[in-house]
Amino acid sequence: MPKDKAEKRERKKKFNLYRKDDVSYLAMSFPVILKTLVFSILPLLWLLMAFESYKGFLGIFGSKWVGFENFAYFFRSKVIWHVIWNTISLNLLFIAVGTPLTAVMALFMFELKNRFATKLFQTIYFIPYLISWTVASYCIEGVLGTNGLINTMFRGMHIPAVDFYNTANGKMWPWILLLCNIWKGQGYSVIMYYASLSGIDTVLFEAAELDGANRFQKMWHISVPHLRKIMAILLIMSMGGIFRSDFGLFWFIPKNDSARALLDTTEVLDTYIYQLAIRETDYSSGTAIGLVQSIVGTVVLLGANFVVKKLDKDAAFI
Repeated sequence: MPKDKAEKRERKKKFNLYRKDDVSYLAMSFPVILKTLVFSILPLLWLLMAFESYKGFLGIFGSKWVGFENFAYFFRSKVIWHVIWNTISLNLLFIAVGTPLTAVMALFMFELKNRFATKLFQTIYFIPYLISWTVASYCIEGVLGTNGLINTMFRGMHIPAVDFYNTANGKMWPWILLLCNIWKGQGYSVIMYYASLSGIDTVLFEAAELDGANRFQKMWHISVPHLRKIMAILLIMSMGGIFRSDFGLFWFIPKNDSARALLDTTEVLDTYIYQLAIRETDYSSGTAIGLVQSIVGTVVLLGANFVVKKLDKDAAFI
């Protein structure tokens, strides 16, 4: 009996200890739980606007319920399909060019043996990522504007100036936006790729060197295959966001916030929703389109993950 009592006492003591630990962990996670509740869970109530004829003075619970009428607008509108085409085509362009370019930049940086040079390139790549698109738009205008760097050079060579912000030159903008996206965003991805490469066991390189492999062969047969998993994960995430766009890039860089001359080429779903909901105060239609955007993005993400999982189980995200 005493032995049984001692065991029960020991179990109770352990149970109390675990409970105390749980309380401390919960206390530490409380700010994160509160933040998630306030900024991620409660705002889901406003999705009701997608099914209402929302009026601000009536609120979400007082506005008239219209069911799927706002979604019908989404499928009937001719403009929205053009905007969807812009969104998908530009995102595919960014993925197709950006993914291999990021991998190559990371590989070249990994091959640098000088530590100072590596840190220097990391800093150079990453600094543009910290600049806001508002500031970046003035930098781009300093290059492409009427009195910008390119037109100043053209005048010096007696070549007619080009009005890059004119509708007639709209076909240039997918490539200009691609360059802006690479300049500002690729540095972050390069560091992620570089971090993955840094995890390679150096024994693999030493063994390859003993087998007579040169620098390029080591890169091709060791470094490149090691990037497969991180490339697959980032590709899946990119495909999940194919219906979304970087709002600042498409709103400020082509001057869609003021001039709006390039909307036909550069307008994407995010800027369209912004104009519909904020500028035209059609909150219901804007919310409906945003909801469809999120659902389609989730489906595409799961589909991309399924395909990657079939090709390589270890490279899948989920």
